[in-house]
Amino acid sequence: MSPRVTLLLAAVVAALGAFVWFYEVEGADERADAEQTAKQVFPELVAEDLTELSLLTSDEQTARLVRSEEGWRLRAPLDVPADASAANAAAGAVADLVTEAVYEDPEPLENYGLSGEPTVTARAGEESYALILGDATPTGTNTYVAEPGDARVYTVATYRTGALKKSLEDLRDAKVLSFDRDAVTGIEVAWQGGGVSLAKGELGWRLQEPLDADADAGTLEGLLSDLGFLRAEGYRDAPDEETGAALDAPAYRVVLRGEGEGPLAELAVAAAGEGETRIVRGREGLVYEIAQVRYDDFPRAVVAFRFKELTRFTSADASSFELVFREGEGSVTVTGAKDPSGTWTSSPQALAPGKASRLVSELSSLEAVDIAAETMGGDELSGMGLAPPNALLRIRAAGEEGLPGVTLAELHLGRLEPGRGLAAQRPDDPIVYWLEESLAEHLPVNLEAFRNHFVAEEEPIEEPAEEEAAEEAPMEQTLEAGSAEEE
Repeated sequence: MSPRVTLLLAAVVAALGAFVWFYEVEGADERADAEQTAKQVFPELVAEDLTELSLLTSDEQTARLVRSEEGWRLRAPLDVPADASAANAAAGAVADLVTEAVYEDPEPLENYGLSGEPTVTARAGEESYALILGDATPTGTNTYVAEPGDARVYTVATYRTGALKKSLEDLRDAKVLSFDRDAVTGIEVAWQGGGVSLAKGELGWRLQEPLDADADAGTLEGLLSDLGFLRAEGYRDAPDEETGAALDAPAYRVVLRGEGEGPLAELAVAAAGEGETRIVRGREGLVYEIAQVRYDDFPRAVVAFRFKELTRFTSADASSFELVFREGEGSVTVTGAKDPSGTWTSSPQALAPGKASRLVSELSSLEAVDIAAETMGGDELSGMGLAPPNALLRIRAAGEEGLPGVTLAELHLGRLEPGRGLAAQRPDDPIVYWLEESLAEHLPVNLEAFRNHFVAEEEPIEEPAEEEAAEEAPMEQTLEAGSAEEE
């Protein structure tokens, strides 16, 4: 075969391959899209272009949704925020509605449940669209639809019409509050018998009222999260005077502030609960019902907003510990160290397996549950078992050869009071805290507790077995008899 013929054949094969690739492979998606578009009820409509949508809801109300730069909003029968997901789903359902079959010469429309007014109307720019949703087909998998003024009847997959058959409540935004968490720089919380005021600065959150103190960032982030995700269980669109009065003098009130003059968001919770719900006033002054358990999560004590962290370090950084226990007028010291394999050893007493590592783990992130006092005198501290402390716990990092490492944590433990907790204090802080009572299982609170619950048990001396004792007895008797004969 000549080179020229070979080249011609190669060119034909290449052209055929290109045709197959571009038409059969890449063109398949385009043809599928074109076929899908041709089957759409409104082929030229794009969901993102819709600015207005009216739906006959499942509870027989006409809901009018309007989209602006701020998003979707219900304008009728109520002027309230709309659920963005539900509104977008409805817009997408109208724009992407695909026919399964077309009846060019249908029976009378009432036979299909299509004789009524339009179920759905929509607007995109200057263009208007309308649709009547009818009955389900005999199999139930499809639904009859028609355009007003068009003699044809279509069937569409029933599942595609679900977003157009929502209740009015489904179309409402259930968010009780709407705010930007990053914009919050001030929080005011008031409850019956107390309240706090906090501000966020460069170093984080700080209490301003009723005292100037560090705030618990975790509590505040949790509160902001709970408020941001707070959802309505029901709506009170026409609250009576009694409800209004209860919300004007709420049992709980939160105000979130930003850089501007007005509040970013405000929540008022009525004092009287109704079963498992609470009535609240939220965004735009609207009145909602929320679950009682959501209200129960809100902090309602000054101490809940206080910074109560006593120790924090990375457990892996701990290299040694020192435990000092009060004994009469003196003290007993136990030291521990971690070897390269990560195993803890201690002296003069060995700790039970796992006790040392658990002690270090508990101290790596320790937070009090309450504050006993901002400060105490010497006699009071002595009475609390803190002057001197019943137990001093000190954790160090590894230091240079021959030198002690940096102190990662130091804690003084005092009296264990049932029902209150374990008294504790940092050496650099005058505040006396209460720790969880259950921590006494993992932290030695005094010398007696250390000896009874933390020291490794000595292995018992093995007694000779009964068989060995029986074998030894005849031998002893023989020796005794021989000794008697010699005499």
